[in-house]
Amino acid sequence: MTPIPVTTIGGYLGAGKTTLLNGLLAGDHGLRIGVLVNDFGAISIDEKLIASRDDDIVTLANGCACCSVTGDLAMALDRFAGRTDRYEQIVIEASGVADPARIAALAGSPGLSRGATVVVADAATVRARAHDKFVGSLVRRQLAAADILVLTKIDLANPTDLKDARAFATAQAPGARMIEVVQGRVDARDLFSQDTPRRGRLPACTSAGSDAASALFESHHWSSDAPLDIEALRTVVAGLPDGIVRVKGILATAAGGRVALHRAGAIVSVDPLDGAPDSTGAEIVVIGRAGSLDATQLDGAFGACLLQTRTDS
Repeated sequence: MTPIPVTTIGGYLGAGKTTLLNGLLAGDHGLRIGVLVNDFGAISIDEKLIASRDDDIVTLANGCACCSVTGDLAMALDRFAGRTDRYEQIVIEASGVADPARIAALAGSPGLSRGATVVVADAATVRARAHDKFVGSLVRRQLAAADILVLTKIDLANPTDLKDARAFATAQAPGARMIEVVQGRVDARDLFSQDTPRRGRLPACTSAGSDAASALFESHHWSSDAPLDIEALRTVVAGLPDGIVRVKGILATAAGGRVALHRAGAIVSVDPLDGAPDSTGAEIVVIGRAGSLDATQLDGAFGACLLQTRTDS
């Protein structure tokens, strides 16, 4: 059988990988795509796309499927490759702290072929991230792995910053093809083209879990069976210290809906999700630099936003 091409999407925390993935899956491309999400949080796929859920597999209305990887990525990839209802394309959304070159190396398994390594960069913040004393080397290593550079949030960068971001990203990955997107809108053919040159050799080590960059970060998971005061939570999340680099969550509202919570850098957003909620509670993941997370403090701050707690007090 023809090997299934595997495209890897990498990039730093909050760069816009999941938004790009959602836009890709919603596109009118006619492909059956299998997606592996190798990240700190639960699957974050646009609710309008979801047809059904089965354990860690989300089946989409267009025939695609998405799997949240909580264990060995290589085993999950082999499982996708061995399905009888074969995919025409596999996409891996790498963790924001992973080296995408190591992830892409896994596409050398039988039945698979390596597609492009796509690295997503936030046009407004990529240079600052790349010069950060804590994570700068990681961000530059991610950029250097790119066959395709996707510059996101170009509508949020002023013309000078956008010009500088283009030049900087190109310098980090000379020869990479660049695509600029707004709100994740991308043509699947641009990412899946087999004509995209592969820019360099992949590392000999193919273990995604061996990336030492993961030691730079730690994460904390908080959940509740009860809804939260969304505006109070927004204030809490906005006030978290600089060591917190990413917050994401899916929350039920008192009115019976659901919202997605995101903090990337200093920017906090709360966006409505379509579809009925799976529960009346909340799931929040906080990612910070190693040593910066105070789990007790986070639990207390989030717990204070519970509607039941606030009513009782």
